[in-house]
Formats: sequence, C-alpha cells, structure tokens
Amino acid sequence: MLNCKDASRLISQRQDRPLSVRERLSLQMHLALCAACVRVSDQVEFLRKALAQYTQRGAGPDDER
Repeated sequence: MLNCKDASRLISQRQDRPLSVRERLSLQMHLALCAACVRVSDQVEFLRKALAQYTQRGAGPDDER
C-alpha cells in the first residue's frame, strides 16, 4: 500500500508520463481510501487545466507588462 508521499509523487508523475499498471492500481487503491490525496489529485488536475487555458490564450496587450 502506498503512503501519501508516494501517492503524491505518482499523482504528479502521471501528468508527465504514463504510469505502469502496478503504479495505477496502487494509486487507485490509495485514492479510494485517502480523501486528502483525492484533494491533491483534484488540485493538480485543476492547475493543469488552468495552465493549459492560460497558454492557449497567447500573449495579448494586457500580458506585456
């Protein structure tokens, strides 16, 4: 069973690379039992989407300061 530190590491790494089957299953089991890590996962996903939207906007006149 993963601890929260390892789960957080996998949550971050899954943004950059595909997780192995073992890593995915371990993370899913941990997330099923740990509300704090679910919140971390939700926050990472929110930040990923927000950054993607920000970078898709492109540089406009308000962005040059």
